Amino acid sequence: MQVSKTLDYAVRSLIYMGNHEVPRMSMKEISEAQHIPQNYLAKIMRRMVERGLIRSMVGPEGGYFLRRDPKDINLRDIYEAVEGEIRVIDCMDQDEVCALYENCTQLPVWDKLKVSMIKLLEKTSLEDLLTESRDSTGLLKGEEAQTQ
Repeated sequence: MQVSKTLDYAVRSLIYMGNHEVPRMSMKEISEAQHIPQNYLAKIMRRMVERGLIRSMVGPEGGYFLRRDPKDINLRDIYEAVEGEIRVIDCMDQDEVCALYENCTQLPVWDKLKVSMIKLLEKTSLEDLLTESRDSTGLLKGEEAQTQ
């Protein structure tokens, strides 16, 4: 299994936003700092605004900011905001009709995998990731060279 670029960019953007005390961040700042194409980031940010993870404000004092406390945002929230419902295999989608569904021997395995993934994603908050991104001095990883 592989994490999509979209999900990676979404998580990186939220970690970047959460690690700065500036209340609002511009799309350009996030894009440049995280090496994410600005047009791609705009689509991701729009999805996260729609799902209530972040807010956007226009104008000179505008920008993006976290709408909820990082401890109240988990990886499942982020995943579903940018990717939609969690599916391991297409036939698990209720809209898909599979002729083998009733007798599928692999479905229980995929179902267990999905349940395990959901539990892990729900248990991991943005706050957990923010904590991971700091070293013991409280600086962001890589900042010590810039401050000395």
